[in-house]
Amino acid sequence: MVVLHGEKQYLATKTLRHISVLLLMSPAITLREATPSDFERIATLHTQSWRSAYKGLLSAGYLENNLIAERTTYWKHKLASLSPKEFVIVAETETGVIGFAAVMDTPQKKYEALLDNLHVHPDQKGQGVGGKLMKEVALRLIDSGRTSFYLWVLKGNTPAELFYKAKGARVEDRGTGMFGGQEIEETRFVWDDLRVLIN
Repeated sequence: MVVLHGEKQYLATKTLRHISVLLLMSPAITLREATPSDFERIATLHTQSWRSAYKGLLSAGYLENNLIAERTTYWKHKLASLSPKEFVIVAETETGVIGFAAVMDTPQKKYEALLDNLHVHPDQKGQGVGGKLMKEVALRLIDSGRTSFYLWVLKGNTPAELFYKAKGARVEDRGTGMFGGQEIEETRFVWDDLRVLIN
């Protein structure tokens, strides 16, 4: 047993109080399936995430000019036309949507699903939101009989690469994608067994 006296005891008590306050301030996160009415909220978050994560990777003109209009049009159409194999999960608090994950069907028979989007509000990163979304995605895919998926990461997006590797992904191959008229190199990350995301 360690007994603290004087200033050390004060600092320890202050630290515990600070932790307690942070815990009380952390809003509850709810996960739910997105509906067509979520298109503006998802488009706004998608735009915020790209502007934060892709600064310096994509052209400033593309990120700052018409991106919100482009994403709004995309999500309005996409949420109204999802196939039976596709779904979008949103993470929200009492303040609104703070993250989302979108699973799309893939024409590539080698893979069972594509995690086409995983985005968390820049102010909420590091709080476990991305991990919660990936776990929910994995559970839903496993329930539907699918046990693997893949996603693409833009070259230079090191935080995303490190996050996915920590979540059990392996690098499969590399390719290119078009963003705002730019051809950008991408890396494909694959999960061969989604159970690693729910343990």
